[in-house]
Amino acid sequence: MTAPRAGQMADEAAKEDAERRVAQEAERLPLSYARTLSWLSLLVILLSSLGLSFFISSSVRETLLRRQEDFARQLVENLNSQIYRRFALPTIMANGRIALRQPTQYEHLDRVVRSVIEGLPVEKLRIYDFTRRVAYSSDKADQGRAGLAPANVDAVLDGSTVSSEIVSSIPAWQAPFRVPLKEGTFVLRVLYPLRGEPMGPEHKVPVMGALELTQDITDDYERVLAFQGIIVVMCLLSSVLLFGVLHLLIQRAERVLAERMQKNRQLENELHSNERLVSMGRVVASIAHEIRNPLGIIRSSAELLQRRTAGADKGTARILGAIYDEAVRLSQTVNDFLDYARPRKPREDVVDVDLVLDQALAFLEGEFSRKGVSVERELEPGLFVRGDKDLLYRAFYNILVNGQQALDGPGIIRVSGRHAEAAAASGTSGAPGAPETVPGHAPEPVVELEFLDSGPGFDPASLSSLLDPFFTTKEGGTGLGLPIVQSIVVGHGGRIELENGAEGGALVRVILPGAMIPAEPGH
Repeated sequence: MTAPRAGQMADEAAKEDAERRVAQEAERLPLSYARTLSWLSLLVILLSSLGLSFFISSSVRETLLRRQEDFARQLVENLNSQIYRRFALPTIMANGRIALRQPTQYEHLDRVVRSVIEGLPVEKLRIYDFTRRVAYSSDKADQGRAGLAPANVDAVLDGSTVSSEIVSSIPAWQAPFRVPLKEGTFVLRVLYPLRGEPMGPEHKVPVMGALELTQDITDDYERVLAFQGIIVVMCLLSSVLLFGVLHLLIQRAERVLAERMQKNRQLENELHSNERLVSMGRVVASIAHEIRNPLGIIRSSAELLQRRTAGADKGTARILGAIYDEAVRLSQTVNDFLDYARPRKPREDVVDVDLVLDQALAFLEGEFSRKGVSVERELEPGLFVRGDKDLLYRAFYNILVNGQQALDGPGIIRVSGRHAEAAAASGTSGAPGAPETVPGHAPEPVVELEFLDSGPGFDPASLSSLLDPFFTTKEGGTGLGLPIVQSIVVGHGGRIELENGAEGGALVRVILPGAMIPAEPGH
C-alpha cells in the first residue's frame, strides 16, 4: 500500500471518529435542561393563564350582577313611589284604610304595578304585610298565603335594610357544565321596604310592608359563562402556542449548537490536517530540493549517453531510454512537490487567456495526436485576466493533461470561455477566494473557463476530496495536480469548481477576475 493511500485511509478513519464523537456530544448538549424548563414553563403559563382568566371573568360577572342589582333597586324605588302616590294615598283618602282583600283595591294596585313593570324583565312581584303574608302578588294565586316570605323579611319590615341576593337551583360550580341552563336557574331577588311619606317633619317615614322583586337572570348568567369560557380557551390556546414557540426555539438552538460543534470539530480536524500537511510539505520540499540536483545530473547524463551510444545494441539503448524517461518523470514529480510546498506569488500582468491556451495546446499537440484526443475550442474574443502568464500556463496544462488521462484513449476535450459577472458567475458567489461585490457598485467582470472531457466523469464518492493534496485515484499519481491548479487560481483571486457534465464527462470550471485592456492612443 502506498503512503498516500495509507494517509487517505487514516484521514477517513479520523473523520468518522470525529463525526461519531460529535453525535455523542450532541446527545449531551448543555441545552438539554431546556426541555424540562419548557415543560415547567408550560405548567406555569397554564396556571397563571387560568388564574387570570377566572379573575377577569369573575370581575365581569360581579360587574354584570351589580348592574342588575342597581337596576332592580331603582325599579323598586320607582314602584314604591308610584304605589304610594297612585294607590296608597288615594285609597286612604277615599276609604280611610287599605284593604287589598277587596277586589276593587286589589285591581287598582295591580293596574298601578303593571303600568310600571310592563315590558321590564320582572318575573314576580310580591308585597308582604307585617304578618308575613302575601298582601299582593303579580300571581293572584299567591295572595293571602303565608310561608312564602324569605327569612330576612323582618329586617326589611323594620325599614333598616335593603336586601338583594341571587337564588340558584343548582350549585354555581356546576353551571359551566350544564349549559344551556333552564329558565329560572338563577334568579335575582330584591327585598325593599315599602315606605310612605312622613306626616310631619318630626315624624318617621312609615313602613307599609316589604316589596319583593324577582328577576330571571339565567340568560345573563349564561352570557357571563360563555365569556368566561372564551377567556379560558383563549388563554389555554395562547399558552400552548407560546409553549410551542418556546419548544421550537429550543430545538432550533440545539440543532444550531450541534451544527456549530460539528463545524468546530471539522475545523479542528482540518487545522490538524493542515498542520500535518505543512510539516510534511517542509520535509518534502527539503528532500525534493536535495533530490533535484543529482536527478538533473542523472537526466543529463542519460541524455548524453544516448547520443554517444546511438549505434549501440538495442538492449543498451532501451535501458538508457528507460533511465532518461524515468528521470524526466521523477523530475516532474519533484517539481510538483516544490510547486505545492513553495507556491510562487503571481505577477499582475495583463494576460491573454486565448494565447496561454494556444501555448499549452501546442506543447501537448503531439501527445494528443498519439492518443487520438481532439480539442474543441469556443472562446469569446477579448478574454483578458490580470495575473502571471507562466503560472496560468501551468494550471491550464495540468487541467488538459488530467482530461487526457481521464479519457484513457481517443476522445474530445471541449474548452469554452466567456465573460461573466462576479455575482452571477456559475451562481456561486461568496466562495473562498472569489471576487467580492460591493453593495451599491456594479459587479466586477470575470472570465469563466470550462474544460469538459468526454470521459466517464468524476466519481461522485470522491468528488469532494479531489482538491485535497495527495488524494489520487490514479495508479502512481501524486495527488498534487488539481491542488496545484487550485493554489494558482486562488492565488489569482479566483476559484475552481469540479462537477460532472450534464451529458457526462468531467467538468472543470475556472473563474478568474477579468482585466480591462487600456485603449490605444488615438482610439
